[in-house]
Amino acid sequence: MNLSKKNQEEYLKKLGIYIVRLREKKGLKQYELSDLLDIDVRVLRRIEKGKTNIQILFLFKLADVLNVKTNSFIDLPKVDDSEK
Repeated sequence: MNLSKKNQEEYLKKLGIYIVRLREKKGLKQYELSDLLDIDVRVLRRIEKGKTNIQILFLFKLADVLNVKTNSFIDLPKVDDSEK
């Protein structure tokens, strides 16, 4: 992956869209997922909007809570940018 600033921003946006999809599939509101992750809901909002980079250890916790494989956050399924 080319890690230019533009590509990083694009990846974070797609990651955020993917997290929103997973959260909604589990029937969780933002505040509910943030409680499960023990983070402030404002932090989750920034993650879902692709406005912040997240630590790898957080991905493990997120994968556990959303019941997906950790590598799904690396190998993102195709997402439509128009959804977010």
